Amino acid sequence: MQEEVFKKLKSGQPVDMLSEEYKPAIAELHRADTALFRLNHAEPRTKEWNNCRNELFQGTISDSVHFMTPIQIDFPMQMTFEGGCFINHHFTAMSIGGITIGDGVQIGPNVTVVTDNHDFKNRAVLRCKPVVIKKNAWIGACVTIMPGVTIGENAVIGGGAVVTKDIPDNAIAAGVPAKIIRKANE
Repeated sequence: MQEEVFKKLKSGQPVDMLSEEYKPAIAELHRADTALFRLNHAEPRTKEWNNCRNELFQGTISDSVHFMTPIQIDFPMQMTFEGGCFINHHFTAMSIGGITIGDGVQIGPNVTVVTDNHDFKNRAVLRCKPVVIKKNAWIGACVTIMPGVTIGENAVIGGGAVVTKDIPDNAIAAGVPAKIIRKANE
């Protein structure tokens, strides 16, 4: 049943947070919260820190994924890393709907990635859309990426941007809401 609710959430199907079906998600949220507390309070890059990192991701994270603590990831098992990347401190991932981070991605400090939203008529109902950050994208400081967005390969998102729509490969985008300024090769 646990895998079913997460598949449903990743596919965008509505899920009532007050239902029996959602209970495995609550259990995972609590597990991750405890693991995050340990990780964020451990001395960085020590054996204890590495053990906490592995506990958070249940042994599925590669050593080529680098991040600076503190971080906040509510559903780490809903994240996919497609190679090495760097994530700076104060990264917040509301990842219940699924986040994919490509090889070579760089994420600046204070970045928030959101995959969930609530139904307007019944706020206990979650409606999720996955976020994809493709290979070699660079996400500047204090960027917010909203549900359902894909950041293209080699794209650059300027600091403070709020990304509400897909950004194509090789584009530079900035602003609130983020708009394409130019192509990276121009």
